[in-house]
Amino acid sequence: MKKTLDIFIVSDATGATAEAIATSALVQFGGAEAHIHRHPFTRSNETVETIIEEADACGGMIVFTFVSSELSDTITSLGKAKGLVVIDLLGPLMNLFANTLDYTPIRTPGLFRSREQDLFKVTKAIDFTLRHDDGQGLDTIHMADLIILGVSRTGKTPTSVFLSCRKLKVANIPIVLGIPLPEGIATLPIPKVGFKMDIERQAQLRKERSRRIGSRIPGYSDRANIISELEYANTIFRKLRKIRTVDVTNRSIEETSDWITRQVL
Repeated sequence: MKKTLDIFIVSDATGATAEAIATSALVQFGGAEAHIHRHPFTRSNETVETIIEEADACGGMIVFTFVSSELSDTITSLGKAKGLVVIDLLGPLMNLFANTLDYTPIRTPGLFRSREQDLFKVTKAIDFTLRHDDGQGLDTIHMADLIILGVSRTGKTPTSVFLSCRKLKVANIPIVLGIPLPEGIATLPIPKVGFKMDIERQAQLRKERSRRIGSRIPGYSDRANIISELEYANTIFRKLRKIRTVDVTNRSIEETSDWITRQVL
């Protein structure tokens, strides 16, 4: 007759790590029967005592991940007093790291989950920003945290991507001479930033780009055309309500991004 395991997963966070490890071990035993008892967000000695009594009643084993040394000591001592198998998945590794690094852990529950969530937000922001580069994705642009506008070669795309790594969903829209902004952009209640740049710097960047792509776009790097484009951009900026403008001529992407986060968002 097969024996059934009662496994108590106990954690001061979600318990996902402990459950994943226990489940990974169980699959190596084919058809083994196991009942998983989940006890996430366990953060008091009283709750630990209740779990110990429940585990003792069915002869279960306890697998736990506590960052709190007090709770770790409590569940270990009470479990062993009842003759239960108690497995600490996190404590020994934390102690090893602390001794090796000569550093005291901060022991805050849920940090790993918080970082996972942060990473997920960054990934979503980058995906949104790439799908809304250079005037794309207008049907969902209302979901942006920021809209950047400017003529070609003012650094809209790299700045947008840099900001997306800070969990911001950014859309950037090119200003092209004689072409109005897409319908609805002006009235969107989303922070907007207009990029400005010195004529000489613009001409230099455009010449470099033309050289790299091995072709010449008619009028692309001509001073007269650049002046017209910049004047047209300024006309649009003046018509937009609550837009902030920034001269990016001598600013790095990081400096521009910092200015936006401080002055606009």
